[in-house]
Amino acid sequence: MLKDQSFNFTEIAKMIGEGWQVLAPEAREECKCQANAAKEKYDAKLREYKETPQYEGYQKYLEEFKAKHTIPPKGLSTSRPTT
Repeated sequence: MLKDQSFNFTEIAKMIGEGWQVLAPEAREECKCQANAAKEKYDAKLREYKETPQYEGYQKYLEEFKAKHTIPPKGLSTSRPTT
């Protein structure tokens, strides 16, 4: 229905929200059940992934990246000016 239209994100979200409000309670419940099933599947896959060497490597990469790219807050310099 919306494929050939040029709506922005806000307009699409509004239309979806309006559609959800008028959806029959049975249809809403079915959507919620599907969403819960998808979330459980995602959570299970995420738990599996967190036990892999790839996840451990990614966490190490993130630590190194943050250490390299973090800017210290102003006024909290680690070096003292010489007088």
